[in-house]
Amino acid sequence: MDIKLKDNGTEGELIISGKLDTNTAPEAQKLFLEMTNRFEKLIFDMGGLEYCSSAGLRSIMIVHSTMQEKGGTLILKNTIPAVMEVFEITGFSGVLNFE
Repeated sequence: MDIKLKDNGTEGELIISGKLDTNTAPEAQKLFLEMTNRFEKLIFDMGGLEYCSSAGLRSIMIVHSTMQEKGGTLILKNTIPAVMEVFEITGFSGVLNFE
C-alpha cells in the first residue's frame, strides 16, 4: 500500500493505492489518525485502492468517527466499484461521505 499526502492548509488529501487489509491497516490507521489532528477536512482519494478488507473498513470508520467528534469531515472519493461494493454490503455507504 502507498499513501501520498497533499496538504492544502486546513484540508488534507490522502491518495491511497494498493490494498488496505489486515497487513496494512494498522500502519495506515496510525497515519490516518495523525492526519485527523492536523486537518479539519480529510479527503481519501481511493482511486488506486484495489482492495479493502474488514480491517481497512474499521480503520476508515475510526477516522470518520474521530473527524466527526472534532467537528471535521472525512470524504471518500474516486472509490472503484469493487471497493464501493464492500461499503454498500456493510451499510457503510449510508454513513460515510462519498464524492
